[in-house]
Amino acid sequence: MAAMRCLSFALALPVALALGGGAGCYTVDFDETLSNVYYCQAVADCGANQACWQNRCVDDSGPVVTVTGPESLQNLTFDAQTLTVNYSTSNFTISDSNEVVEGEGKIAVSVAGTDISTVSVVSAGAQLDISSLEPGAYRLLVEAVHGDGTPYDNPSASTYTVFYIEDQNPLRPQVAIVSPPPGYVHIVGEPLEVVIASRNFEFVDSGEDCRIDPSCDPWGPMGTPVPDGCLPACPVVPAGHPHIYMLSDYPACLDNALSCNGDYVLSLLSGDSTGDTVTGVIPADRFTEVGTVTFSAGLQYNDHEPYPHENIRLFDQITIELAER
Repeated sequence: MAAMRCLSFALALPVALALGGGAGCYTVDFDETLSNVYYCQAVADCGANQACWQNRCVDDSGPVVTVTGPESLQNLTFDAQTLTVNYSTSNFTISDSNEVVEGEGKIAVSVAGTDISTVSVVSAGAQLDISSLEPGAYRLLVEAVHGDGTPYDNPSASTYTVFYIEDQNPLRPQVAIVSPPPGYVHIVGEPLEVVIASRNFEFVDSGEDCRIDPSCDPWGPMGTPVPDGCLPACPVVPAGHPHIYMLSDYPACLDNALSCNGDYVLSLLSGDSTGDTVTGVIPADRFTEVGTVTFSAGLQYNDHEPYPHENIRLFDQITIELAER
């Protein structure tokens, strides 16, 4: 079908020169059977049976896995012992065989960044023991694997959802990196859209900060009184915005003589928020070198100081990979 398409960088330059221009996008008979050839920034740039993966249109034929529970950003109590995982599949038959048969296999379920995992041969769900997890945000990974445990390589064969484990005091603010996913591979020289969520914290563009004294924890265990004189006279309404950092020693580097607080790559404003999430784009020039990157989101006051203070850091963290085109 004839359409405006963008070739990968390696292909775009000679085509652009041949056409007498500098752009890599041109009208072409787009061949949907070709995988890992065409450049993309969203799935809409690709064919009907393709996915946009690492800025390339790739073949997405194969199993499709969908998480139906827990719901996105669902809260679990701090003393939760078990996580019930529900999922559905298509183009896939769940089997207890250990053989490699295309279109068949098992479902691998895990919590990213932990050793919690299981392999399920149940058609609709699994149970995970999460009693060892501390309060915070976590990413549940669900993927189709062959009978011998090797994963399917089409993008739709794996998916994830983010959930919270509340603090003992469920009113304590929390933050979660919703996107990119854990283990994400990003191409250097490309912009990256990020989505951050929060609980008990309002995303605002500006406002008068109600600063909490470093000796104060207003969200101690329920039923524990806050010490007299601990809270400020102004109403403590958690509000501000998140910063994104790509620093290997965050948040410890906040304590350095030269604090890393100002070394963020993105400050997300409420104008791009929807409900409890906010979206922003890290510019392409922030991604220059290949390697593993510690990717952190920290809550900030309106004046960009860490929220709520130096003794309580509210942040979420994953690792991503930066790779060559």
